[in-house]
Amino acid sequence: MRPALVTALVVACGLFAAGGGAQDGPADPARVAKSKAIQKTFSDEFDGLLKKFQQATTPAEKNGVKTEAKELAALTAEKVVAFVAENPKDAAAFDLARFGLTKLPSFGVTGAPIEKLAAAVADHHLGHPDLGDVVIVAGRLGAPGEKILRAAEKSPDKKTRGTALLLLGTNLAEQANDAPTLKGGVEMTDRAVQYLEKAAKEAGDVRVGPATIEKMAAEQLEMIKTLGIGRPAPEITGVGLKDEKTTLSSLKGKVVLLDIWATWCPPCRAMIPHERELVKRMEKKPFVLVSVSADEKRETLTEFIGREPMPWTHWWNGKDGPILEAYRVEAFPTLYLIDARGTIRKKWVGAPENEALDKAVEELVREAEAVTN
Repeated sequence: MRPALVTALVVACGLFAAGGGAQDGPADPARVAKSKAIQKTFSDEFDGLLKKFQQATTPAEKNGVKTEAKELAALTAEKVVAFVAENPKDAAAFDLARFGLTKLPSFGVTGAPIEKLAAAVADHHLGHPDLGDVVIVAGRLGAPGEKILRAAEKSPDKKTRGTALLLLGTNLAEQANDAPTLKGGVEMTDRAVQYLEKAAKEAGDVRVGPATIEKMAAEQLEMIKTLGIGRPAPEITGVGLKDEKTTLSSLKGKVVLLDIWATWCPPCRAMIPHERELVKRMEKKPFVLVSVSADEKRETLTEFIGREPMPWTHWWNGKDGPILEAYRVEAFPTLYLIDARGTIRKKWVGAPENEALDKAVEELVREAEAVTN
């Protein structure tokens, strides 16, 4: 999901937490007490580990504390899942499932525990007044979270339903970025548009934090319609290291990998050796790698390239330049793979796996060669 939307929704999560009590009726006091005890034990032990981490003086000590935190989360997940399974329908089960889904994934808990907790919420607690908390984080839980979202899109509560539709649309648009085929990516994008339009229509006036669902859906729709898979890449003009100007459209006929990065970005720098290999392998083929620097000063870029060979096209954009705005860059690196016709075919936020990048580039290069031969 786009970082800006995640931030907006997580900040607004507190708005959903004001509901009082469970829809499932009075809870067993013993189970309520046990649920609270599990949560308190985790909180107390984590606070202790946090202090230990802050006092650690070596990388080995810090890594050791991180391992302890993951082990604590894993053990807590076992307790949470067992507790919920005893009576998945009662209010105490929802309370602890919500705790597990909103807290434990941050500590590396994934897989079966999250799947079981998500299933309990989706199957038994769609009418709970505090469901919105879980709907918010569901957008970051992969397949288990999608189960919650698909159930919540039928919720009678307008805010919960609208948020679920918004997240389903956003997630689909993101999945389209890595679809195996252009047809599949376009189909996912079209479905994303349908979800977002439905969210705006059914719950557009609902406020989530400082914005309405209609406004957030509109922002997502604008992103999809201008930068979605299968859309023409927006025209931009790049400024080279010698002030030469090049338009993106002038590169049509070649596959373009647009890599928007900065020298201060560790994941960006980590990509350089493989990018060198890729450029060398694609020499004399219809392919061009264009790195767009978001460094504040051009000198920073030129000095870096002087130390670190990067034998391909470089455009300097600056930290607030027009290319970052045109391509809605919110994190580095952001990469767009554009085919020889000028159509967006892939997008990655964060460094892609080398194998996935190579496969995508090679496929589009073969397409381009087939047209020219």
